[in-house]
Formats: sequence, structure tokens, C-alpha cells
Amino acid sequence: MKRAASYWIAAALLIAAGILWLASRPLLRIETFGGVAENAPQETVPLSASEIEQRLLAVGLHPTGQLSDLGVDDHLARLEAGEVDTATLGGYADAIEVLSATSTDRGQALPPTLWDVSTPALRDAGWTVYTLTDALASEEGAAHVALLSDAYAAFLEHRPNALEGALALLPLSRAYVDTLPESARAERERHAQTDGQATLLIWQALLSGTSRHNPLTHRPLWSHGYIGHFSVPHIHQYAMGEGLTASQVWGVEGFNPTFVGPSANSNQVEHLGISALLQGVAHVPGAVLTATEAFEVFVDHEDPAAAQADRALSDAVRTVLLPGIEGDPGALVSALAEALR
Repeated sequence: MKRAASYWIAAALLIAAGILWLASRPLLRIETFGGVAENAPQETVPLSASEIEQRLLAVGLHPTGQLSDLGVDDHLARLEAGEVDTATLGGYADAIEVLSATSTDRGQALPPTLWDVSTPALRDAGWTVYTLTDALASEEGAAHVALLSDAYAAFLEHRPNALEGALALLPLSRAYVDTLPESARAERERHAQTDGQATLLIWQALLSGTSRHNPLTHRPLWSHGYIGHFSVPHIHQYAMGEGLTASQVWGVEGFNPTFVGPSANSNQVEHLGISALLQGVAHVPGAVLTATEAFEVFVDHEDPAAAQADRALSDAVRTVLLPGIEGDPGALVSALAEALR
């Protein structure tokens, strides 16, 4: 009886220490898509509202918005209210047309509605859907569009095998980091001191675009900023026109049951990316992650078997992924596949 009491006291102390450690950490903000918002090209012949409507529909925007996208009706309402002019909307249609053509030429078309989403993070960063699409459609934005196209193509190629699909994005993330211009490298070096750490930032953003929250304060441990919207699950949602969670998009196919646990524990790709980012970039100790899992079991009554599977996945991140993150991505993918399947 005394031994059991001592166990729970020790567990409570571990939980408290871990949660307090997380609460003391500064917010890690991830911003990777750089570029300067350019003015939309000016039209030589102004278009009417009806012509603008037909142009926006022709490039693939939804009439009213299907998920979180604005929809053509929103843009027309802004036009009528004087918040935007026909030149900007015409330039917007042109930019979306370029983005669709660029991704198609790359090998995997991206849904036009993906670009038609205005988030608070986007506005806070000083962008609008009009200026962001204009920047992405520029020569400097091509690398970002290529990454998203390649990532979505890799997902489609490997599905329904979630593990293979997730690991296929790792070399893509490293190649993207390696080709970034010096200005973008300097920006990401605020949080990532090495190419391997930068790779983890990009990989996790592509896998889910989600943030982990402190279980005590419910504040995010990091923010993706406005790029959190540009993840593979979000791309697939807009391609399908259906609201889906990252877990529903990925599934757990390919993972050894040791890393899955009960069937309800379906977010293993998401957990893989989050654990990699926390341990590899934010330098969160494994003991703190263990404490967080214990908190969720002890306080939130999560399934202990699910927590055990999550801990096993975090252990694999620490022992297999992180030691090889600065090396050859192909070799790392092979090592992870062997460890996790």
C-alpha cells in the first residue's frame, strides 16, 4: 500500500514538474514562407462585377465557399462595399490561375480553393489572400508551391500507408531547406540552428499544421503562423471538398501496433511530427513528454494504452530520428521505417 502511494506521489511530482517546465518555455513561432507582398497587376480594361464573378469561378473558386474558403460571393461583397477593386480581383484570378498551372506542371495540381482562405494569422502577418497569392505566383514563390505539390503527390502515391506517406515527406522537406535563399535561411534560424532542425519544422508543418498545447495553460507551445493552413491534410480537404481531421486524412496504416495502441488512437502521424518538433527543435526533454502523457491519463482520463503507444513513438523519435536528422535523408527514412513498421 505504501509502495502504491509512493508511486502516485512520484507520478504527481513528475507531472507537476513537466507541466511547469512547459509553462516556462517561450512560444516557438514558425514562419517559413517569406517574400514581399507585391501589388496586383493593373488591368488595362476594367472588368465589370459580372465579369469578375465569371473570372473567379473560371479559375476554380467556390461560389459560396465550401470549407473555410471565402468563396466568390465574399469577394463580390467586398467589391460592392469598396473594400477591394476590380483590378485587385482580376489580379487575384490571374495569380490563382498561375498557381494551378505551376502545381499541375510540377506533377500534382493543387486545389484553387486552398488559396482562398483568410485566417487571423494571415492578417496579423500583414497579408491578404490577394497579396499572398500574388507573392506565391511570383518566381520567388515557386519553391513553396513546388514543395506543396510534391508533398501532396507523395501523400497520394503512398496512401493508404500512413507511415510510408509521412516518411516520404522528410526528404522533400530537407531538399526544400537546402534550396532556400540565404534571406529565408536567416529568418528560420531564429529557431532552427541547423538544416536538420529546419527540416523538422517544415516536415511537421506539412504533416499536420497543428500545434501542441500546454495541458495546464491551454496555450500553444508553438505557432505556425499563417503557414499552418498549408499542410497535406488541408490540401486534401480542399481537394475533396470535405472537412476532415489530420487523423482522418492520414490514418495509421503501416505503423507497428506498438506505436498505435487502441484503435481510437488514430493520430500517430500527427504525434510523430509533433514529438519530432518538440524534442528536436524546442528541446523538450523526453521526461517532460512522459509527464504530459501521464497528465492526460491522470487528469483527462485518457487510455493508458494510448499513452504508452505515444511514449513508444516519442522514444523512437529520440533514439532513431534525432541522431540522424543532420545526415542523409534517404538513410534516415530507411531507419525510421524499419523501427516503426
